[in-house]
Amino acid sequence: MTRNYKLFSVLASQISLLLFLSVGCREKTATVGPPSEVSVINSQQVNVPIYQEYVGQTYGLADVDIRARVEGWVTGMYFKEGTKVNKGTLLYTIDDMQYKTRVDQAAGNVASAKTEVARAQSQLNRVRPLAEMNALSKMDLDNAQAEYNAAKARQQVAEAALQNSKIELGYAKVYAPIDGIIGISNVRVGDYVSRVNSNILSTISQTGTVRVRFQINETEFLKFMRSYKGDQAVRQDVTLILPDNSVFNEKGKIDFANRQIDPETGSITLEASFANQAGLLRPGLYVKVELLASNYPNAVVVPQRAVNQIQSLYQVFVVDKTNTLKVRIVEVGPRVGDMWIITKGLDPNERVALIGTAALSDNSKVTPIEAKWTPVVPGKGI
Repeated sequence: MTRNYKLFSVLASQISLLLFLSVGCREKTATVGPPSEVSVINSQQVNVPIYQEYVGQTYGLADVDIRARVEGWVTGMYFKEGTKVNKGTLLYTIDDMQYKTRVDQAAGNVASAKTEVARAQSQLNRVRPLAEMNALSKMDLDNAQAEYNAAKARQQVAEAALQNSKIELGYAKVYAPIDGIIGISNVRVGDYVSRVNSNILSTISQTGTVRVRFQINETEFLKFMRSYKGDQAVRQDVTLILPDNSVFNEKGKIDFANRQIDPETGSITLEASFANQAGLLRPGLYVKVELLASNYPNAVVVPQRAVNQIQSLYQVFVVDKTNTLKVRIVEVGPRVGDMWIITKGLDPNERVALIGTAALSDNSKVTPIEAKWTPVVPGKGI
């Protein structure tokens, strides 16, 4: 019995030793496992311009409403809608019968006034020598002179009325005041138009150059004025992005800013002009205007996913020469595209780990895997 007990004790001791050695080996294996693989990129230094987009609307260089200046029935329309017309082209005719009648009546009044002037002149010529010989009184001469002067004044009034009648008769024919593209006509032959209601017959737009109006808020306006030294802010190049997100092939210039900030919206209206010789743009388009808001020369940039934000702190993991992770607190600027501008705490060409969701910490050993990353620097229209 005693011998069996001793044998059992020896076996139990050996089993315990084997278990201890087995656990120790597993722990040692876990401790000395291979380092985690981590993608690594080099921080880069580039010039980063920051562009801002604003919604705007296009206008012709001149958008002239064609209005009726006399009233009457439209008797003719002499253009094709949506085509180019030249200055002086006949567009509409309005029934001019009543205006011709007024011209004839005014011409008759002028003729009558001239007759009265001639009679008064003849009377004055007879009275003057007689008054000089004292055959007639000074009063008779004054009356004759006054009659002549009144006749001359009536003639001038009649001639002015005739001229006005001729002008109104001329308004019965409506001509294009400028070169441009004429729009859809709001009236047709047989419609009645009146200058009282100020009918807009059609509109002509000059589109060789187009204007784009857009608004920016007062804070951005002050920033532009300070950054670009006053008037230079409203003379910089601008890019036009069309409704299909294509970039217009002509660069524009900001012509002016409105005289005041709109107190209701806190914004100010700016206007830019663009050459449009190909005629692609038409008035009324809703477009986007792209302006250079600021510039970061020689900025250090990394991918956005390389930056970890913890409340108000920003950090990156730098891989040193011994392939050890080092936490680096940095200061950041704006995010542009897939980049994040680092304003302080990181130098160009430092190896930065793309940690992602990997559970790694400061001073962790890693196996760096070089990743390719080329920062996409925004340009106009991007």
